[in-house]
Amino acid sequence: MSEVKRKFKPIDYDPIVDSLFVSVPDRQYKYSIMVGDDLILDFGMLPGRNKIDVVGFELLEASKKFGVDKYVLWNIKSLHAEINVNEKWVRLKLSIVALQHKKERKSNKILEVANSGIPPLASSITV
Repeated sequence: MSEVKRKFKPIDYDPIVDSLFVSVPDRQYKYSIMVGDDLILDFGMLPGRNKIDVVGFELLEASKKFGVDKYVLWNIKSLHAEINVNEKWVRLKLSIVALQHKKERKSNKILEVANSGIPPLASSITV
């Protein structure tokens, strides 16, 4: 039986569970932490660095958070995320550009949840 290889997608949206998954290419994944009820941060090593950093995230109920149809998130062209953590909160600032009816639509969202023990950090992901 042959092994099926999936093509890497740095942005992957699952409309069935309304989950937006974003990951840095060529990362070395180590572990994930659930932050609040709807954000999972992935930690690992980024190419060319030798410290643990955010290498991806999953946002649950993504279309509801952005206030858009699931079809819009299925057609994301680009994404920029800024992740900031301090002693009190984890903040995800997310900007996307998606195609809707053959036109680009820009959407921004800031999600802030209580910190549950993640050390302070600042990171960004652009794909």
